[in-house]
Amino acid sequence: MKKLTKTTAILLISAMLLGMAACGKETETTKKKKKKTKKTTTEATETTDEPTDVPTVDPTTDTSADPTDDTSGTPAPTSNGNGGLLIDVPEEYCEIAFPTDERFFYTMDLTLDAEARTIGGHVDFEFFNTSDEEWDQLCLRDYPSLFIDGKNIGKPNASDMGGALTEIKNITDSRDGSTIEYTRDDDVSVVWIPLSTKLAPGEKMTLSYDFVSTIPTIADRYGVKDEVFNVANFYPILAVYTEEGWSHEAYYNVGECFFSELSDYDVTLSVPENYTVLSTGVTLSEDADGERKICKLDGQCVRDFVFCASPNFKLIEGEYDGVHINVVYDEAHPATSKMDECEEACLKAAQDSLACLGAALGKYPYPEIDVVLAPIDAGGMEYPNLVIITVDSLYCAKGDPNFPYSMISGVIAHEIGHQWFMGIVGSNSGLEPWLDESFASYTEIIYAEYMGNDDEIVYYSRDLLDLADKNIVQALLSVDEVPINRPHYAFSNDDAYVTAAYFIGKMALYQMEEILGTKEFQGILREYVRRNAFTNSTEARFFETVYDCAGTDNEDLNNLISGVFQK
Repeated sequence: MKKLTKTTAILLISAMLLGMAACGKETETTKKKKKKTKKTTTEATETTDEPTDVPTVDPTTDTSADPTDDTSGTPAPTSNGNGGLLIDVPEEYCEIAFPTDERFFYTMDLTLDAEARTIGGHVDFEFFNTSDEEWDQLCLRDYPSLFIDGKNIGKPNASDMGGALTEIKNITDSRDGSTIEYTRDDDVSVVWIPLSTKLAPGEKMTLSYDFVSTIPTIADRYGVKDEVFNVANFYPILAVYTEEGWSHEAYYNVGECFFSELSDYDVTLSVPENYTVLSTGVTLSEDADGERKICKLDGQCVRDFVFCASPNFKLIEGEYDGVHINVVYDEAHPATSKMDECEEACLKAAQDSLACLGAALGKYPYPEIDVVLAPIDAGGMEYPNLVIITVDSLYCAKGDPNFPYSMISGVIAHEIGHQWFMGIVGSNSGLEPWLDESFASYTEIIYAEYMGNDDEIVYYSRDLLDLADKNIVQALLSVDEVPINRPHYAFSNDDAYVTAAYFIGKMALYQMEEILGTKEFQGILREYVRRNAFTNSTEARFFETVYDCAGTDNEDLNNLISGVFQK
């Protein structure tokens, strides 16, 4: 999710610099810009084939249950002459192959009732015990039930949203056909399913259930406004089992907070006949059934399934290197008089994002990505193969003639960046939010560098605010903005969390790039993706990759890490 705007970042830095000046700290405010070579970008409708000190973070400490060795099927690294690194790393535009390991499988038969604002149906969920311990209960996450009260979703002053507890019934264990009754925690999104017969390590079962979730009347990642339905995190989904047990961190609305295992999805979705649907995965078919449309949807190797639907979507399509791109906006409620031009700019931003991020991180491995311009109370929100981007007059304004639509384009780059970080490389964003939000924010810099937009990059350089400087770190500590590697709940307030996870984390990663070199640092990121693709990673794995590639004796790097990250 994108929460921090460039304007906010400038104000934060200005305040910080003024504060340090008041304390007698002299600060360099004249920015020296690095010269970048502007790369040729794709046209909006064309297909392009572009291809010291002891570190404070111990790279050997890893509490994840996932293996750190390469089991994903991703090709082994080949030497590409990245000078200065201690090991060979994958080349630019390297392939990221889907793992061949068995995955969870959701079969869903769903109906969207637009008048009643409900989504529901029947689910058969095939899975297996991923741990070395017997399971005597399952934990499902039912996020729609949180929308009965604005306080549950971080909106204490929200008026009635028309939310309701999800109705879950006919829960059946395939092994003995028994029907199961569930319970909820005080956090109503945490649902417990007791098992009369324990599930042994590696043992498979199918959990079947029927559900109906109410879609709130709110401009949110889960909500409906102006006949635009954002239907995300809408079905009871299995939580992740870790060494500490079932993970069920609290929901929050200021970033990514979801955590789930890789699954395949076979979805049949019934919607009103005049609705356009975009979803995770690909659409296999759409057939009329009276006044309804039946959509067959297929999502492979993803962590969640979502869709957006409206009778008023205007769709344009494009391609980049074999990836099909859909962009839609609500034609009945345009944010500006030039929405068609904005939509074309969004398509181009998606193409350029796939180009530059494919080079820096490895090629996007899925066949499709959807960009949905829709009402949402944030800059944007990421989901597998689909991103929701806010549609309003500010974000959709043309802006700088040299970089038109740069605001909405940067948000698109951020959300598409999440396709790698939290998508391909998963993590527990409830406990380590910086691992996806800081990384996705850094992909905005990759995009800006690719587009030649130096003005977007200057705010993150060591020349302006050196995160290896102890005085600067002390100033950040005083406002609770470092260390950045903490859960959301460990920050004193949302502003500190947002600044840390989105802005300081972005700055930290860019300054690693400055210290190590762009080619070298992005090579390290490709190696990190290679090692952890389609697993749930941890910060220990990231730093292990950094130190394996760059060594442990870079004083600037060590000072930055020791200042911004806690042990």
